[in-house]
Amino acid sequence: MDFSTRHRLTLADGPVVYRKVADGKPPLLLIHGWGGSSRHWQETPEHLSDIRDLYALDLPGHGDTPARPGATGPEALARLVIDFADGLGLDRFDLNGHSWGAAVAILVAANWPERVDRLVLTSLGMARNALERFALTQAYHQMHLSLSLWRPWLAMSRPWLALSRPALDWFGAQPLVYRAIAAHVLRQLPADEEMVRVGVREFLSTDPLSALECAVGAGSPAFAAALETMAAPTLIVNADADAVMPSSGARALAARIRNVREALLDDCGHLPMIEQPEAYHRVVREFLTATSLDLRSGEQPDTR
Repeated sequence: MDFSTRHRLTLADGPVVYRKVADGKPPLLLIHGWGGSSRHWQETPEHLSDIRDLYALDLPGHGDTPARPGATGPEALARLVIDFADGLGLDRFDLNGHSWGAAVAILVAANWPERVDRLVLTSLGMARNALERFALTQAYHQMHLSLSLWRPWLAMSRPWLALSRPALDWFGAQPLVYRAIAAHVLRQLPADEEMVRVGVREFLSTDPLSALECAVGAGSPAFAAALETMAAPTLIVNADADAVMPSSGARALAARIRNVREALLDDCGHLPMIEQPEAYHRVVREFLTATSLDLRSGEQPDTR
């Protein structure tokens, strides 16, 4: 199960770097979150490779996939995931997205329902009431306009920002730094601090424009619209100590999904696949292998 080897697939708009463990089983695509990379799924092969072929890609500007010259908003990233699957020859697949990657996965499942068999949304929530939705929508429109004005200048700065990577690598390798950053997303630091150090280094090396586009795109109204049509059986996995995506937001998300199952992990933070790999992958495995799914229909959303 060599998940450390990086592979490269060239798409029409540029290369995508990914990791895989595949020998002919049904495929499961894995999409990392904001500021992350395919490395976030490094524990997954040990727990799921006996039932699924695993493909974990680095989104543009993250990990080893180069940033794109054009805009990479949520719709563009959903299209990229489909192009990636096409390039691998995957007609149908299960899909698991983490945080921002889960939001992209929603667009994939809604816009290409014939491609996604089962959907896992890890560490994702949404606005919990009408007031929060209004505030998020207003912020999105204002930030989206500002980004359109700043994008050309930020794109031109990319070569200069690349020169700072050695300094960022050194900065992120300092124990006080990587522990402080990791403490915002993890309930408990894993025993292997090298994993944390490398993860923080990748976070600090994320292309700034790509990261900004993801942050702005998180408020896109496209996600709420996609939930209205998404029909794939869905598992939502969140954690009770997730400071980034609180469990109350996950419940609000579940209420808007038609065919949904929920799982809440105890004493865990924003990266359950790393922090509690056994418990996390157990619930994912049960969902992917269940012959009949005990799902409930989401409640009617509050549209006031």
